[in-house]
Amino acid sequence: NSSKASGKNVAATTSLKTADNGKLLFNFRYAPWKEVLELFAEKAGLSLVMDAPPPGTFNYQDDKAYDIADAIDVLNSVLLTRDYALVRRDRMLMVVSLKDGIPPNLIPSIPLSDLPNRGKYELVCVAFPINKLGMDEATAIVKPLLTMQGALQGTMVPLPQAHELLITDTGGAGV
Repeated sequence: NSSKASGKNVAATTSLKTADNGKLLFNFRYAPWKEVLELFAEKAGLSLVMDAPPPGTFNYQDDKAYDIADAIDVLNSVLLTRDYALVRRDRMLMVVSLKDGIPPNLIPSIPLSDLPNRGKYELVCVAFPINKLGMDEATAIVKPLLTMQGALQGTMVPLPQAHELLITDTGGAGV
């Protein structure tokens, strides 16, 4: 299993080891995304839902051991640059194309209090209460903070009767 890189044949490496503490160690070099995601889902104990794998390969090696949430964040940090994302819902891990925007029916809605427990690159939907500002003022403040990266563009839906903004974006967006 080899790939052409800089005119040289380079062997592909697909390795995801479990450290003594149960966390995962990444060692991928020119690894096809299909293999990476299948191996990750298996190690994470999740069922992988993938219509088509992202194109290209994954190159990442790190001595740091990651828990499942942080490992998804590492994978998403790269996948988002390719207009894909991993979305975890219950025991499923879904590979989602973002070329047509964020599919709202797939993104988990979480309480605002759970946001600090989510990854910087994890897609979530959160209702933010708007208490002291008017809806137009709050919308004007939040809109520039939404993620805009490739096909990913965070969305915001004003809910005036509830005095909330419903925001779908990555957990680490500036909001």
